[in-house]
Amino acid sequence: MTALVRHLLPLTKPRIVLLLVFTAAAGAWKAAAGSPEPAVLLAVVLAGAVAAAGANVINQGLEPDIDVKMRRTRERAVASRQVGANAAVIAGLALVAIAVVALAITTNILAALLTLAAAAVYVLVYTVLLKRRSWNNIVIGGAAGAFPPLIGAAAVLGHVDAVGLYMFAFVFFWTPPHFWTLSLLLRDDYGDAKIPMLGAIASAEDTAAQIMLYILLLTALAWLPLVAGYGGLTFAVAATLLSAYWLRVSWPLRGSGSEQALAAYKFSLVYLALIFLVLAVEPMLPWYA
Repeated sequence: MTALVRHLLPLTKPRIVLLLVFTAAAGAWKAAAGSPEPAVLLAVVLAGAVAAAGANVINQGLEPDIDVKMRRTRERAVASRQVGANAAVIAGLALVAIAVVALAITTNILAALLTLAAAAVYVLVYTVLLKRRSWNNIVIGGAAGAFPPLIGAAAVLGHVDAVGLYMFAFVFFWTPPHFWTLSLLLRDDYGDAKIPMLGAIASAEDTAAQIMLYILLLTALAWLPLVAGYGGLTFAVAATLLSAYWLRVSWPLRGSGSEQALAAYKFSLVYLALIFLVLAVEPMLPWYA
C-alpha cells in the first residue's frame, strides 16, 4: 500500500490527464457561452482529472506484460514490480467510482454516466479488446479520449446537444493521427510488444498518408460550427490554419525520421489545446454573433 501511494501520481499519467481536463473545461465553457457556473466548472475539472487518472491506473494494472517490453514504459511502477497489478486495478476502480459519484452529486446523472462510459471504453474496449488485436485499436478505442468535452457540456446543460457531439467528434478524429505519429516514433517498441499500432505494421509512407487524410478531415470539420450556427468565422479560420500547419509538419513523415515524427507529435498536442481554447473563448469575442 505504501508503494502504491508513493507511485500513484506517476501511475495516473498526469500529462495526459491535463490535456483531457483542458478539453473538458473547454466543453463546459463553450456550452455555457463563456460563463459557466464556477462550481460546475470546478466539478468538471476535479472529477474529470480523478476519472482519467483512475482509468490510466487501471490500464497499467492490466498490461504490465506489454509495458515491460517497451523502453518507454518498462520503468513504470507496475511493469517494474514496484506496485502490484491487482493493487493498481483496485486503486483505479476506486478513483473512477469517486469521480462518477462526485459528478452525479455536484452536476447531474448524465455527466456521471458519460464519465463512466469513457472509463469503460478506455479499459474494456481499447485496453482489453482491441489494443493487442487490431490496428484499428486507436480508431475505435480512442473514443474514450473524446468524452471529456462532451462530459463538460453535459455537466452544464444536463443533456447532450449538437455542440457537445461536435466536440466529441473533433477529438475522436484527432486521436488516430496523433497516436499514429507516436507509433512511428515507437515502432520498434510496439513491434517488440507485438502491439499492432499502424506505424509498427505499415510503412512510414502508408502511415503518413493515413495521418494526413485525418488532418484533412479535421480541416473540413473546422467549418461545421459556422455552417451549423454554433460557431463563428474566427474558429473556422483559426482551426484551418492550425490544421494546415499540422499537415505541413506531418508531410516529412512519409520518409520516416524520428526528428520529424517528434515535432509532428508535439504539435498535435498543442493543436488540440489551441483548437479547444479558440472554441471556448470565441463566444466572448466582441465580433462574435
